[in-house]
Amino acid sequence: MVVHCRTRKGRGYPPAEADDVKNMHDTSELKAGSYTDAFSTAIVAEARKRPEVVAITAAMPDSTGLLPFQAEFPERFFDVGIAEAHAATSAAGMAMGGLRPVVAMYSTFLSRAFDQVNLDVGLHAQPVVFVLDRAGITGDDGPSHHGVLDMVLLSKVPDMTVFASSNHAEVSQMLGDALDLCTTGPSAIRFPKTMPPSDRTETGSGPSARKVRAGSDICIIGVGKMLGAAESAAEMLAADGHEVTVWDPRVVKPLDSEMLADAADHRLVVTIEDGLRDGGVGAAIADSLSKLAPTGGPEVRVLGVPSVFLAHGKPDAILGRLGLDGEG
Repeated sequence: MVVHCRTRKGRGYPPAEADDVKNMHDTSELKAGSYTDAFSTAIVAEARKRPEVVAITAAMPDSTGLLPFQAEFPERFFDVGIAEAHAATSAAGMAMGGLRPVVAMYSTFLSRAFDQVNLDVGLHAQPVVFVLDRAGITGDDGPSHHGVLDMVLLSKVPDMTVFASSNHAEVSQMLGDALDLCTTGPSAIRFPKTMPPSDRTETGSGPSARKVRAGSDICIIGVGKMLGAAESAAEMLAADGHEVTVWDPRVVKPLDSEMLADAADHRLVVTIEDGLRDGGVGAAIADSLSKLAPTGGPEVRVLGVPSVFLAHGKPDAILGRLGLDGEG
């Protein structure tokens, strides 16, 4: 026997029932200039150029920025309800039929669909693009919404390409790169809830990392929004007479060989990420450097989120307590 239930958010509470978009699930609005806003604009632009692009979400068309896409391309938009695993498997089937599915969900909810991402999409080498909003420390959404697992999980999927945006301009660049270049396997683009640096519009291209500061003594690799902390630390170290290199890896799987070779020439390499430290990007960088320079190579320090449940709080305050800021 199958019991199929359809829930209605806000039922019985008139203000929530009157909210056609969110039913007062939350009271936030899409902020202009945010990472989500950048994705919202980028996917509509890509869809206008590429009739094969379709968008899939799991009951969050508003919060993931897909409402403008839905309005312009209703026949190419699919909301599968709160069923992330079904979203991933549906995307695999659509990709097998020649479409280019873009699956938008919160980073924290990716774990619900990992089996399908790995075996339905990854094993069958389908070019599905996963767009992971609220990646890293989210803060005000509560302890369940910190997106700290995505890089650990996705880096274990063979032939997966994982992009990490350090500014809002990179979101559009990476979406285009994922659709252009990742045609024989899945890809993912992660970005945080917090607002991007308004003065940074530099982008890289393709799978290449981007060197943002050149030095010779210490190399700091800042993943995604942690690039800001890396640059802040570099300024402090420079004031003490240290020559510091800073890299924005951009793509954390696979890692750029040029970035790794450059890092290997430094005395000390520090990696910083707003995802779990154990099994994350820094661990992969440390492993790669140990193979490049098995003896006499750089000392490597890996900074990241510990494997604990993190309480609710402001993102910057949480990152500061974890040592994931310039001072740390």
